[in-house]
Amino acid sequence: MLKTVIDLYRKIGKPPLTENGSFCYEGMVDDQLLRLFSEVKNLPSNFGEMSYDRLKDSKLTFEFSIVSAGENSFFQSFSDLVQKTPSLGSGNHLKSFYIIDEDWAPSDNIVNDSNIRIIKVCDLIKNLSKVAASEHPQASFYNLVFSIPAAPNKPPKTIVVQTKISEDILSIDLNKTSLIRGLANEEHQGRLHLEERRAILNGAICECLDNLSEDRNGKFMHILKSWDLIIENYWKNFQIYIHSFSFEKTRKEFAQAELDYGAKLSAAFSDLAGKILALPVSLVALLALDKATSTLEVSVAVSGLFITSLILVGILANQILNVERFNNSLEASFDNLTKTLPTYPKNLQKLILKSKENIHKQKKVVKTTLYIFCALSLAPAIGATLIVYYKNQTLIHTWIEQHIHRC
Repeated sequence: MLKTVIDLYRKIGKPPLTENGSFCYEGMVDDQLLRLFSEVKNLPSNFGEMSYDRLKDSKLTFEFSIVSAGENSFFQSFSDLVQKTPSLGSGNHLKSFYIIDEDWAPSDNIVNDSNIRIIKVCDLIKNLSKVAASEHPQASFYNLVFSIPAAPNKPPKTIVVQTKISEDILSIDLNKTSLIRGLANEEHQGRLHLEERRAILNGAICECLDNLSEDRNGKFMHILKSWDLIIENYWKNFQIYIHSFSFEKTRKEFAQAELDYGAKLSAAFSDLAGKILALPVSLVALLALDKATSTLEVSVAVSGLFITSLILVGILANQILNVERFNNSLEASFDNLTKTLPTYPKNLQKLILKSKENIHKQKKVVKTTLYIFCALSLAPAIGATLIVYYKNQTLIHTWIEQHIHRC
């Protein structure tokens, strides 16, 4: 509907506005002018009012009082719009208005750089209100609270920014505002690192305002003027955070791999402990073999000791294969984790190399222990053989002399 008022204003030659904010016409009328005049006269009062009109003998005289603030207003310039529209500080830009100096209105569907700058600032205000630590709406602006937690050498910091703007926004080209739109989008709630990214942006804004005076009215304009620097600091700090997160994740994966390997070995040895107790018990059976007198007793004792050795050797051989499988699995995990080892911080590299060294030592101890047990498991069979030999050495020597020496 404001377009009809603008068309009428353009039709009569865009006369200067009077002091009381109206435009006047006195002259001949044609069909188009008469149609526009009639349509404007019947518009609701929120588009302006026809203060006086007279049509006589094809001559039209009228005075139309325009709206001078808010929607459907006429402004002399974009600077005039910014000064008379405090609601821009709340992120609410006008959708229907006319700029006299530029003869432009949104309804013309022609791109205007000044209007785009205003819309970008308003959208940024709305999005920052969702990204800030907290927001407190006022009549024509927000009180936005940006905060950063305490650091090792810095106390926590909280800064309150009033989103009041000035006509300087018409000379500011805001870029990279899509980042804030993404962080403010409610559909992204719960996504990975969203809250951390918001906190990093808060930190970048606080860093930008760190050395600024306590003039709340000027802080937001300083943010707009320093926007490129804020975004640059945000990405720099975000990359540091992501790298730290990746390194911490890698460190935890190494620690977890080390713990899993230890747990598996512990479980393997716990399972082996009960079975290996048969070794000292079987050695006691050597005493029974030594005291055995009949052929049956000797045969049973020797058979039992040999079977014990075979079972123990089988169990230990199987355990050696299990440990070897654990080692291969661990090596595969470490190979994946150490592919980018040179890119890690020095302290993380040292930690990883130390872990690998400790695990390598543990592997050697485990393997040596298993081979020693494997050798000891032959003790019952060897002991049985020696006892049988010493108890029957005369017969054995006689048999050897009779059958082997003769050959």
